[in-house]
Amino acid sequence: MNEIETILEQGRLFVVQHAPSEVLTSAVPAAIVFLIAGIGLSVLGAKLARFGMTAAFVVLGGLAGVWFGRELGFSPLPCVLVGAFLIGIISYLSFRLLVGLAAAVVFSSVVVGAFGYHRVIPYVSEFEQTLPLSASANSSTFVIPSTEQQQAYRDRDPRRWATEFWAFVTARDSNTARHSKAIAIVALLTGLCLGLLAVRWALIISTSIVGTSLVTAGVATLLTHSVPESYQAFQNNPGLLGIGVGGFLVTSLIVQTMLSRQSPSGKGESRSSS
Repeated sequence: MNEIETILEQGRLFVVQHAPSEVLTSAVPAAIVFLIAGIGLSVLGAKLARFGMTAAFVVLGGLAGVWFGRELGFSPLPCVLVGAFLIGIISYLSFRLLVGLAAAVVFSSVVVGAFGYHRVIPYVSEFEQTLPLSASANSSTFVIPSTEQQQAYRDRDPRRWATEFWAFVTARDSNTARHSKAIAIVALLTGLCLGLLAVRWALIISTSIVGTSLVTAGVATLLTHSVPESYQAFQNNPGLLGIGVGGFLVTSLIVQTMLSRQSPSGKGESRSSS
């Protein structure tokens, strides 16, 4: 688990360095929002997807109307109403395409993440050994790093770390970059096809995965702040964490499959109307 811990630490540093200070100071409220949103997506995401997407685009259309009115000097109220109406209609009629795009992003993220776990993550420990402080600490000869090396090590930000790590991986395995790009493109197209051809299943799978991720992030943040010892406990028992996340994901898939199932009367009405 050392490689995973290093990746998580770099992710934590990235958030600390780039997130607004008010977000960092309100981590617990944000975690509660993530938890509630994740549970909502995991239970009712597929069932309320069309309404939720349309409502979101109606709001975006209203905001676009405000900008349009300010830029061109028109009255804001008619611009807001027209923008909300037009964008809402477009999103409602483009629902299948929007689902396909969302499924493409989720599916490619999962596939690329699995590829990285098996092909890229194992290089983390080897990469850490090449850093100046690590090399001097593990060398048989005691060497004190120079002032420049120590300062460079302290000033490394996650973006620089990721760039150096990716260069290290591609130098060790030249096929990694090519394979990762190919897998990402194929996964995107596969997810898009899944969303266009099987909207219901694409919604169930996508919202369950995203909801489970939000719930996991919310619970982890709350436990880290309220019970600091829990972080080390999960590190020592990664299988327990995997069972909990996997169990929640499977439960979400089952619940959403049952809730989004169309009733026989609804099927009959849809046949008669067609």
